[in-house]
Amino acid sequence: MTTVRMDPHGHLYDAYSVRAWCSAALTNLQAGDDSLAVVVVVDRQGQNSLDRLRREVPLFGSWKDLPGSPAGVAEVDSRKLLVIQGVQYVSSERIEVLGLGVRRVLSDGLAAGEYIESILKGGGVPCLPWSPGKWLGSRGRLVKTLLDAHSPATLAVGDIAIRSVLGPPSSLLRYARQRGYRVFHGTDPLPSPRDERLVGTFGVEISGISFSDECGGVDTILEAMRSPKVPFKQLGRRNSGCRAVGRFVGQFLGL
Repeated sequence: MTTVRMDPHGHLYDAYSVRAWCSAALTNLQAGDDSLAVVVVVDRQGQNSLDRLRREVPLFGSWKDLPGSPAGVAEVDSRKLLVIQGVQYVSSERIEVLGLGVRRVLSDGLAAGEYIESILKGGGVPCLPWSPGKWLGSRGRLVKTLLDAHSPATLAVGDIAIRSVLGPPSSLLRYARQRGYRVFHGTDPLPSPRDERLVGTFGVEISGISFSDECGGVDTILEAMRSPKVPFKQLGRRNSGCRAVGRFVGQFLGL
């Protein structure tokens, strides 16, 4: 049995050092003999993080593609990091839809419901992540409509580190929990270079996962993420108020 320690909402921006990003993920997720560090890297339009990892990880470690899976394994200093491909769509209604465990097949700008259906057809896990200001007003009403139209077996929601422990509160996250939706905690780092070391500081832990190799592990992990009956444990905590403000200011100043 293996304990999976996962950041399901990672990004690998151009400003990041791949080496620092991999090392931070392994350290923050505390990879060990009885645990597996996993990052789902959700690419924005125009990005392909697995291609970048494939090129750059061999400069300081080793990289192995997993045949038949949208994933690969980076080995750095004798520690293994499983990276699963994902996608971040921006819908016509200006909310984000994540596809965990799938490659991008559509462009941004379609209706959110279309992305959810496409992700499901592709065998991935669709997730609506909370984002500052994007779950309010008409966009908030859309999120509630999507939650009412789906079920915990076909959709998940996400919480992110920058929604500080001081707030803002989210009535929609509370509503989703009451409806039995899974909440995937993830870092959702900003493009600021100093955020590259935050990967893995906020995530989820799944205990008792059984698989024979990394290829089988990807399928098993995605199946666990699809099932509302599989218990998850929160890893880490959201930012303090000062930390959240500092990250926003750093992003604005390009630090």
